[in-house]
Formats: sequence, structure tokens, C-alpha cells
Amino acid sequence: MDVSSRPTPDAGPGEPGQSDSFPQTDETSDVGRRADDEGPGRAQRVVRTVAFHLLALACFTVPAVLLWWHVWSGHPSSVLTCGCGDPAQEVWFMAWPAWAIAHAHNVFFSGAVNVPHGANLLSNTSGTLVAVVLAPVTWLFGPVTATNVALTLAPAVSAWACFAAIRPIVRWKGSAIPAALVYGYSSAIVTSIAFGHVSVTVLVIPPFLFTTLHEIVIRQEHSVRRDGLLLAAFLIAQFFISPEILVMCLLLGAVGLLVVMVVGWRQLRPRAGHALPALGLAAGVTVVLLAYPTWFGLSGPQAVSGMLFALAPVAGVPLSGLLVPGAYGAAVNEYQRFGGYLGRNGPPPDYVGWGVALASVGALVAGRRRALTWLLLLLAAATFWLALGAYLLGGPAWLGHPWQPWGELSTLPVLKEILPDQFVPLLTLFLAFLIAVGLDALHAARGWPMSRLTSHRALLTGVATAAVGAVALVPVFVTFDAPLRVVPIRTPSYLREATPTRPPSPVLLTVPFAVSGSAAPMLWQATEGMRFRLAGAALKTPDALGGPVGSGPPGSARRILTNLTLGGTRLPTGTAAQLATVRRALGAWQVDEVVVTGASRDPVYASGFFTMALGVAPAFVRGAWVWNLGPGGATTSAATGSSLSVCRGFAAEPGRRGAPLSMAECVLFGAGRA
Repeated sequence: MDVSSRPTPDAGPGEPGQSDSFPQTDETSDVGRRADDEGPGRAQRVVRTVAFHLLALACFTVPAVLLWWHVWSGHPSSVLTCGCGDPAQEVWFMAWPAWAIAHAHNVFFSGAVNVPHGANLLSNTSGTLVAVVLAPVTWLFGPVTATNVALTLAPAVSAWACFAAIRPIVRWKGSAIPAALVYGYSSAIVTSIAFGHVSVTVLVIPPFLFTTLHEIVIRQEHSVRRDGLLLAAFLIAQFFISPEILVMCLLLGAVGLLVVMVVGWRQLRPRAGHALPALGLAAGVTVVLLAYPTWFGLSGPQAVSGMLFALAPVAGVPLSGLLVPGAYGAAVNEYQRFGGYLGRNGPPPDYVGWGVALASVGALVAGRRRALTWLLLLLAAATFWLALGAYLLGGPAWLGHPWQPWGELSTLPVLKEILPDQFVPLLTLFLAFLIAVGLDALHAARGWPMSRLTSHRALLTGVATAAVGAVALVPVFVTFDAPLRVVPIRTPSYLREATPTRPPSPVLLTVPFAVSGSAAPMLWQATEGMRFRLAGAALKTPDALGGPVGSGPPGSARRILTNLTLGGTRLPTGTAAQLATVRRALGAWQVDEVVVTGASRDPVYASGFFTMALGVAPAFVRGAWVWNLGPGGATTSAATGSSLSVCRGFAAEPGRRGAPLSMAECVLFGAGRA
């Protein structure tokens, strides 16, 4: 099995890879490099190449701007798909590295949240490299703008990466255009950008990873040092964007290499002198440079181990979703609103549609004599099988519950932290490569059945290329809520305005509390330039056993504050145990201020609970209930003796709805402190 691009019986002499059967020696490659380096037009060629790719990137950005039209036609610094859930968390991920660089702090660890313990960003889906690259945007225009820039560019740069990566492998360069659209504007990527997931949508590295492996093992047109260092650079960059995507790429890369070694070992033997040193160099450099970051993310301070996502065992994509868009256009459900999108529903993430599916079949037929076609088909099938997860969902009844490989793989130490539906973008990548190779084979084919068709081969291939591009892009604007819905975001007035009596970088405990599912306080912190620190964090932080703490065990301060923030559970009633637990937490978390503001489950009720816990009435300042604490936490005893539910009813009476302190007054009256 020779997966090079050299001509096969259906190809002409000008097809790519004609010289791939004969790997270059160091002498011939050195001569070629010297000729390129010494040529007077080299600088001009570099300028033209850069200009060409910038133009291509600009073209691929146009559909993304249309998707985000409500952002760029308005105020990109003050709108998001939601000021909650994952989009709010993503703004914080964008803000922290920029702030850390400007203040010489660690970009991978933050002490601004989860005080006094902090949070490990490498144990979270932080996409740190993206935030570092966009730090100038954050400094100039704020983290919300930077987040909107990242989400707009995510499908565009992913499409451009596919375009640039596949071009050296095909002769018909136009085939890279529809391939780029299939990948960059796939349902998986568009779904993720709607929920603000930067780290799994800026997929600029995977196309280059796989084509660099192809260069190292098959084409071998460059030096060992160049190939090895380039592969290492891609591996390291992907680690700092998303370690999970890197692990998935390595898994699928190993599958591809194993197949090539087993089937095409005779063709690989003469190439081993180049491939093995290059792979060894890449592995050595990557291991050395990623050893500490890997340790930091897995075992460093506040690292989280175990299953990071509760839905991981059942997070596979439905089998039927590959061709059926489902109930797109319907209102999103509560789970999706909780995640951070408030518009209409789109298709499932694994949806490719009949158009792309038929284009893939046509590409398979056109390129059937190329071994690379079959390798890409195998990788696409393996990726889809893994994306189905541990349990088959949406399959026909007669299929039953067949064995799924992810059921076994998901028990391994690193793989158990990965959601299987994250494999889907890589499925579309392999389908995109397959389509490009098929269009290239169609363009290069000789002996078409009709002489008239042969004379118009380029035209017909161009029409096919345009048609594939259309079937890749049009469904995005038909099945998704395009342009994507956005809403204004606003930091509560009390947090926007500096308070002279507030100490430098105070620790605030807010209601809504910063916990998984309630990221608004972190959004406020990010937009206010990290002027205050937070007790709690809507991030993955460890419990006593090292697993994700989430909302905490029953009876804990985190659980009590979560119940004050999010619905679905019973409100804390102010028992002696609850009050004592919260008072201890205020001291342990070094809280300087308790602030009830913004949208939460019942801010008035929360004001009563903290009045009872702290034993004093709050100040009502610019729409916020505020308690200033001295060193060591609360000093006044708890104000027990009243019923929070009764006081809430008292505060809801028509004559008292405009009196924000009526709940607190009722609590203190019941405790004999009026």
C-alpha cells in the first residue's frame, strides 16, 4: 500500500507526487535549498505567498462574519451569545493570560479565583495559546472583543489551515477550496462556536499535523531536521490550544501509521532512513518541551484528575445525525440555554448532510486507484466509530447495542477526560481531504468516456468543485440560527465603579456564586480588569480526592451557595449548621465583601440568608446588597430566630417591593435586633 500521490494508471505524468517514489537525498535537497536561498526572487516569492494566503484567509472569513453579523454590525465589546455558561467562562479564559502577561504572572495558573487555592488552567479547556496570541486585542479592546474575534476567526482559520495543508498533496489546487469549507464550516465547529468553545474550534493545527506526517513518512521532499522540528512545533502548539485534541490526533495518527506499516511495509522500507529520524527528532523535542506543562496540567497545583465531565460516558454523537439534521430551528432546550446559547437549535454536531456525503462517495470513486483515498476513508470510518462514544445512540433497532471501542478506551487515564463527540471535527477533516484528493483525481483522469468531456475536463472539474463548496456552505445558513443570536452583557453597576473604601484586590463572594454553571461573576471580573478576586470559580478545581469538586458535597458551603444561585433544588433555610458552615467558609476563603447583585435564583432571599448568617444588615449600594467584613470574616453572631420563607413573603408584599432592605429588616426583627 503506497499512499503517496504519485501517478497511478488513471493519472497523467503531471500528477503530484511523480517523484515521491524516490526520496531526495541530503545532497540533492541541499542543492535545491541553496538554489532557493540564493535566488534573487526568493523574497518576492515569500511576499507573494504570504499575500496569497492572507487573501485566502480573508475569503474564508466572509462566511464567519455573516454568521456573527449581529456582533460586528453592533458593539463587539458588549455582546455575547450569552453572558452566562460557557461563553462567559471563555471571556475569562481570554482575559487571564493577557492580564498575567501584563503583570508578570503565570499564564497557566490563576490566584484570582477559587481563593485561596487558585485554579490550574491546564486542567481546564482554557485554550491558552489563543488567548496569548490575542492578548493585544484584549489590552486594546477588552476580553469580550477578543473572545468575539476568536469565535469569528475559528472557522475561518480552520478552513484556511485545511486549504493550506492539502495544497502540496494535490495538483488541482482548486480542490482545496471545497475541502476547506467542508472542514472549517462543519456542523461540529459551528455548533461549538455558538457555545463559545474556542479551544475546540480553533482547529488550525490538525490539518498540518496529518499532512506533515504524510510528508515525513511518504513524500519526503524536505530535510529530516525541517520535518522533525516542524512536526514538534505543531504538536507543542496544539497542546497549548487543546491537549484533548492533541491526544485524539495522536491516537488517529497512530492508527494511520499502523495501517500504512502493515499494508505498505515494502514501500516504507526505503523511506525509513528519513521517517524514523524525523519522527524521533519530533518526539524528542516535544517530550522535552512539554514535560513540565504536562506534569503541571496532570499533577501540578490544583490539577484535577478523574472524569472531568459527568456526561463523558454518554456524550457520543447519534448515528442518525450523520445525514439527518434533526429538529433544527426549534427553540433550544434548557440544557442548551444553561450551556450558553439562547437562540434556535441547530443540527447535531456530526451532521454532514447528503451533499457532503455524496461528494465523499464521488471522491472515493474518482480516486479509487489511489491508496491515499482508502487510507483517508479508513481514518474517517475509525474517527466516526470513536465519535459514537461508548453506547450507540440513534441507531436502528435491528442493530442493537454493538461493541464500541470507546467503551474500552474511555477507561484509560488520559482518554477518560475526553468527550467522544470532540472527534467529529477530525471526521470532517478526513472527509475534506478525501474530497480534495477525489477532485484532484477527477481533474487528472485520462481517457474520459467521451472526447467532448475530455476537452472540457477542467471546466467540469471546476463545476464539481464549486458544487461541493456550495453543498458544504449552504446548509450552515439553512440549518443553523444564522446570523447567530447575541445578547447585550453588562457588569452590575456596583462592580463597575471602584469603591474608595475597598482594599486593593479584595476577595468578593458574590451571589450568583462562581461555580460550575454560573460563570457570570468570572465574566464581571474579566471585564473589570481583574480588579477583584473571587471566592469560588466556574472552573474545574479539585476536591479532597483530586476529582472535580463541582457544586460540592451536600451540606458544604459550595453546595449552599450553589443552591442560592441555581434552581432545581431546595433553597437553604438558614439552619444552624448551614449558617455555621457559611461563616467558616467566609474566613477560610479570606472574603472581604459579600455582594448580592445581578441575576440569580432569588437575590432578595439571598440577602436575607446572608443577613441571618452575618448578623447585620447589608448596605444597598447601586443595586447590590453589600456586607463589608473585617479580617478573619464575620465578627457578629448569626441572627437566628426568624423564618426566611416568612420574611420572603413579607418582602414580597405590594407595599414593600420597592424597599430592598425589607427582607433583612424582617430577619433582624425576628432575631430581636431590629
